[in-house]
This record gives sequence, C-alpha cells and structure tokens, in this order.
Amino acid sequence: MSVTTRKQPVVPADMQRRARKIAMQAARLADQAGPATKRAAMTTKQAAMTARQGAGGAANWARPRVGTARTWMAARAAKGSVSVQETVAPKVSSMLASAARRLDPPRPRSRRWPRVFAGVTLLAAGGAAAAAMALRSRQRVVPQPMPPRPAPKGASQQRSTVLNPSAEADRSRTESEVNGLSRTR
Repeated sequence: MSVTTRKQPVVPADMQRRARKIAMQAARLADQAGPATKRAAMTTKQAAMTARQGAGGAANWARPRVGTARTWMAARAAKGSVSVQETVAPKVSSMLASAARRLDPPRPRSRRWPRVFAGVTLLAAGGAAAAAMALRSRQRVVPQPMPPRPAPKGASQQRSTVLNPSAEADRSRTESEVNGLSRTR
C-alpha cells in the first residue's frame, strides 16, 4: 500500500468469488420470481374480470338514474332560462342600448326649423294682406249713381210712374253687376 493513497489493492480471485455469489443470488431470485409473476398475472386477470363485472353492474344501476337526473336538470335549466330572460336580459339589453347611443355619432341639426319659420312668416303675411284687403273694402266709397239723363228738349216734363215695383229692386242689383262694385246695407 502506498503512503499517498488509502485504497487497498484489489485481488482478482476475491472479485471472482463475489461475482459468483451475486450471480447465484440472482438465479435463486429469478427462480422464485417466475411463480410469483404467474400468480400476479392470474390475480390481475381476476381483478380485471371483477372490475368489468362491477362496471357493468354500475352501468345497469346508473342507466335509469341518469334519465331521471337529465329530466330534473332540464326542468331546472328551463326555469333558469326564464329567470335569466326576465331579470338579466333586460339589464344587458339596456346596457347594450345605452352603449350604442353613446357610440352613435351625433345627429346633424335639423334644417326643418328655417322652413317652418318661413312658412309661418308667409302665412302671417298672407293673413295680414287679407285683413288689409277686408278693411280697405269696408272703407271704400261707393260711387254715387249716375244722375238721370236730362229729358230731351221738347218732351214733356212729366214724371214717369213706376209700373213694376219689383223692377226697381232689380235695378239696384243691376247697377252692382254693371259697375262691378257690390253694395252692403
């Protein structure tokens, strides 16, 4: 052994003996493992069969209960949808509508008011003109009827008598029709 190292020298005969011993132990364990592996495989196979049978039984048990659970959930979902439609949906709808109003660009000012104002002004002017014409026609002086014609010279100065009194009334109407002026009494 050297002074600088502490390792002991390895003897080849000792190594062979240890290798043989480990190999023998491994062979013994392999011989014991074969039947244990067979037993484990059989146990696994039996467990799989049992699990398969249990799963089939569980499926048979669950099948009618799943239908019942689905019916129950369908009723609850229908009630929930009505509730959401009556409570949440109007709120969401109003939120969306207000957001749309805020996002919508402002409408251009209506050019309708100048037209309305012009129409009202024209109507007032027409009314004023009609009123002025009515006042003017009331103030209009009716011209005097034409004086009777002088009798021709040499004719008698007899006064004529009215043969038909209703003709005299017609005469006043005739005057208004002739000169285009109307009389009001």
